[in-house]
Formats: sequence, C-alpha cells, structure tokens
Amino acid sequence: MIITEVKAFPLSIKLNNAPRRGVGQPVKKDTVVVRIKTEDGIVGYGESHHGLAPTVIADLVNYNLAPIVVGKSAMAVEDIWQLIYSKQGQTHGPGWALYKAMSGVDIALWDARSKALGMPVYSLLGGSKKRFRAYAGGVCLGFQDPAQLLAEAQSFVDKGYTALKLRLGDTVERDVERVRYIRKHLGDSIDIMVDINTRYQYLDLQRALPALEECRIGWLEEPFSPDAIQDYAHFNQRSMIPFAGGENHFTRYQARQLLETGAVDIIQPDPCKAGGITECKKIADIAASFRRAFAPHTGHTAIDTAACVHLLCASSNAYIYESDCAAINPFRDVLCGDTALKVIDGHIEPNDQPGLGLVIDESLFAKYPGIPGPCYI
Repeated sequence: MIITEVKAFPLSIKLNNAPRRGVGQPVKKDTVVVRIKTEDGIVGYGESHHGLAPTVIADLVNYNLAPIVVGKSAMAVEDIWQLIYSKQGQTHGPGWALYKAMSGVDIALWDARSKALGMPVYSLLGGSKKRFRAYAGGVCLGFQDPAQLLAEAQSFVDKGYTALKLRLGDTVERDVERVRYIRKHLGDSIDIMVDINTRYQYLDLQRALPALEECRIGWLEEPFSPDAIQDYAHFNQRSMIPFAGGENHFTRYQARQLLETGAVDIIQPDPCKAGGITECKKIADIAASFRRAFAPHTGHTAIDTAACVHLLCASSNAYIYESDCAAINPFRDVLCGDTALKVIDGHIEPNDQPGLGLVIDESLFAKYPGIPGPCYI
C-alpha cells in the first residue's frame, strides 16, 4: 500500500443571486478534491476546504504535502499526519491553511485503506452503521425577507427535516425579527438553531441574547471570531442556550481550549478543515471526555458528507448531522452520482461499501476548474 500519487483538484462553479449570509455575498462555490493512488491500484478521495482560496489550497497539497506523502504506506495515517505536522505545521508553515490542505490528504488515506481492507470507514474507526437526524444547514436560510425565509424553511420541513439553522450576523434588529418570525410560524415542533458566522461583537450578542432565549433556540453557533474564546465562555456561562463552535478551530489542541474554558457545549470540527478524519475522531473523543456533544460541520461535497456520517457512526457523543441544503451544488449532487449519501425523511446513514462508499466522477474536474479568489465578496 505504498502511495504513488497525491494530487489535488480545485473546483469552482459561479453563483448568481445567492442569499447573502454573515460571511458575505456568495459569488461562487469552491472546493478541493484530493486523490491518492497506491502501487496496489487502490484510489482514495478526500476533500480539502477551499479556504477562500481554492487554487492556493490545491497548490499546498500538490507542492508542499505530496512530496512528504508519496512513498509512504497508506496504512500509516497517524505517522503521515504527524510527519506533515512536524514538517509544515510546527514552524515556518502556511498557518491554518495547512490543516485544510492536509485534511483532504487524510480523508483520502482513510478511504484508500478502508477500501484495501474491504470495509467501510466507520468499521475501521471502530463504529457501526447508524442512522442520524439531520438538520437543514449549509449555504441556505440566509438574509432574506422574513416571508421568503419562511417559505424556504417550510420547504425543508415539508421534506421531513425537524431541525434547521438560520443565518444571523446581519443587524441585531433584523436577525431577531427573522428568528421570531420563523419561530412564530413553524411553532415549537421544529428545532431552530442559529449561526452568526463570527460576525457579532460583544455588545451585539448582549442585545440579541434575550430575544434568542425567548425564541427557544436549539444552539447558538460561532457568535464571535475564533480567537475571542473568553467572550464565548462569558456568554455561554450566562445563557440557557447551548453554544456551538469549532468549525474555524483547527486540531485537537484548539478544540481542547474550547472545552477547557467552557466556551462551547457542542463541538463542530469539519473533517475537511480541522485535520481530516484522524484529527476529528480525536476531537470527538476529547469532547466525549468532557461529556459534550459532537456535531461536525459539513463541507461542500459528497465526500465530506460521507466523512461526517462515518465519524458520527464511530463517536459515542454523536449528536446530529448538518445537511448542505444549498439550491445548487453539483459537488453534492453530481460528483458521486447515486453513491452520494442522501437525507431521507430528515435522517441520513452511510452505505455498506468499502471506504467512504463513493464513486467519483472525475469528469467534473475538467467541467468545473478552480477559479482563483474568494467565494464571498
């Protein structure tokens, strides 16, 4: 199982009139698919988060990480992770972009080694096949007129979702208006979470929190920038709403800080951002030692979807799955064809095939070539 090739493919598709959200106006959808080949003919696929610079992340994989990984055993995921960390992460490296790049490599290694052993990734992780409730999330439910937002939310409820996540980070007044409107019209049978996408300041949350508590919010996600851990902890200790975060924190070391300070009740690492399946399993286990829930953030492709579901199947503190409900996403719907995992009646489960259980259509690599630059303006 010697690795003979590591190659990343940046992919982009232009968007028109997508709803604005806390991080900005979406103008395109980006991702990076990583492919690993072995001398045995095994091929594994992973996903690296675009990092608002998909071609840059792909270059990190192709020029920084591939020379480190080629020639190593695909079975040695722990050794490879540590080797990349020591050579690229500890000093003089590309910062947090490294962990997004190495995530795709790590996921591809888990896919390849599980295929070689003829078992699903969740089995190799020590788990079993399970079915999880999903919530409507991803790039949807953004800054819209309340009536339009309700129509979109209702469409997800009609498909069987019993939980959804609203995007906040506009103004406090408009955010509260939207949340109250959705709660009033959907009633108490639907769980409503909110994601502020790191766009609030301390005083913003102080003003918004009473109304969010009144609306019985299921969780409050990423109110502040990732480095404002003390502010997270301050409000989390004073609010009845569970705080969630971790999507923009990397590795087990930052996750441990969130948990030790009481900043979050629900940990949300993304396998294509935080360091891959290897690191997210460690983060889930650390959270379990604090008796805190694990609800991974999902990426843009069916690859990260599968990685999240397999991790949930192997985690004792698994809570819920985030479904990307964007109106247009060929990386979710077309890249893996019928092998992509689907949310049915508000729930999702892995398939029984080896690896992540996906068949990748590589024709999309040429159809949607990566476009440099950020996907939000």
